[in-house]
Amino acid sequence: MGTARYIARRLIFSLCLILGVSVILFAMINAIGNPVEVLLAERPGITEEMIQAVTEYYGLNGSVTDRYFTWIWALLRLDFGTSIIYNLPVSEMLVTYGLETLKIQVPAILIALLVSVLISVLAATRQYSRVDFGVIASAMVGHSMPGFLLGIVLILIFSYSLGILPSYGAYSTRNPLWGSDVADALWHMVLPVGMLVFFNCATLTLLLRSSLVDVLRQDFITAARASGLPERRVVFGHALRNAFIPVLTYLGILFGLMLGTAPVTETVFTWPGLGALYIMAIQQLDYPLIMGATMVITVMLVTATLLTDIAYVAIDPRIRLG
Repeated sequence: MGTARYIARRLIFSLCLILGVSVILFAMINAIGNPVEVLLAERPGITEEMIQAVTEYYGLNGSVTDRYFTWIWALLRLDFGTSIIYNLPVSEMLVTYGLETLKIQVPAILIALLVSVLISVLAATRQYSRVDFGVIASAMVGHSMPGFLLGIVLILIFSYSLGILPSYGAYSTRNPLWGSDVADALWHMVLPVGMLVFFNCATLTLLLRSSLVDVLRQDFITAARASGLPERRVVFGHALRNAFIPVLTYLGILFGLMLGTAPVTETVFTWPGLGALYIMAIQQLDYPLIMGATMVITVMLVTATLLTDIAYVAIDPRIRLG
């Protein structure tokens, strides 16, 4: 009963947070005035009548309150409006470009999580050794290196020098690799996924290694070892589960911000994802697209945070539900 009440409170808080973000976003967009007028005013051949027609088409001639509630009601029906620049439904564009972003982000996070667990265990169980110092140094380099720099280095090495991997795009424009669309898509994913794995793994390794070192010093670990349990079971069965709790927060944020952190990777590798689309929408003042993408990112982040809070309770019953 306590868990159900806790989840219900967290869900209500999450919905209020999303609603608050929608109010702030709508107010900021409307603070610039009529977005259509700002966008089209300086274009040659655009008359005042044409601007007025587009304004009426997008429903921008009503009161702010009416437009906000109309927009919210449309969002609940998954209707994000029509893009001003591309003249396409925003929902379709978000799905199409969002899937391309998830195609590289999700595998990168999962691979980074697996690699960081293995590396962190190796370093934490050999504290102050050369292996430990090497892992910490490598993780610090990855944590502090600019994302675009590694992407450029990977392109220079594997695309221009060795010529074995494509440097841009998600698909070949002419002949797919080995005549297979699947193989061609995986081939194009190698560099962007590799870049994301490196950076995600660096932060995850620093967090997990530090947490694991602290847990391995706890009394219950000493007792587990004294009872004759194999070291592998002590580390993976007892220590790792408790050390993983602080990492959940970062994982929740990482999954929630998959779409929000995509622009750097997608710009470097010219990947046709939501991050690149978001940048173009901002540059072109495509306000339906900006608002739709922002709300999707907000919902993903809030949902990931909610699931993280629930996972805390499942992993560690000692966490209070109050």
